[in-house]
Amino acid sequence: MICRRRNLNKEVPQSSQKRDGCKGTIPSFEDFIRYILVNKDKSGVVAKMNYHWQPYSVLCQVCKFQYNFIGKYETFNDHFIYFLKRFNLSDWNIQKPNGASGLTKWDYQKFYLTLPDELICQLLRLYDEDFRFFNYRVDDYINRPTLIQNCK
Repeated sequence: MICRRRNLNKEVPQSSQKRDGCKGTIPSFEDFIRYILVNKDKSGVVAKMNYHWQPYSVLCQVCKFQYNFIGKYETFNDHFIYFLKRFNLSDWNIQKPNGASGLTKWDYQKFYLTLPDELICQLLRLYDEDFRFFNYRVDDYINRPTLIQNCK
């Protein structure tokens, strides 16, 4: 990952920067995406990715197991009510703690506007099964229709 110092309201001496490497830095979104995609084409790397950004199709092995229920965070409250009814459970009063993100489609699309085409294509290939299995629309996140078509 490329370390880019951001203003963290303090000066960091040059010798300290060399010694501490990336400590105290905030990576750009592009740096983060590059970090996720490092060596992802090598055998076994995706299976060993941090589970926070590992494709759910790998993490949950959706083709290996026959699930009774798959819910989505975006519709947690509705799915949870369905889950309770489906499995005849009661007296559970759980709501997701932080509501919706409050971000619009455009807010998400802005993250990807400046990413190079090759990174977009690599992301689409990495998360292709997640988009298909869980009914997400790529164009809700990436507003580059020609590129999306060319990546496939």
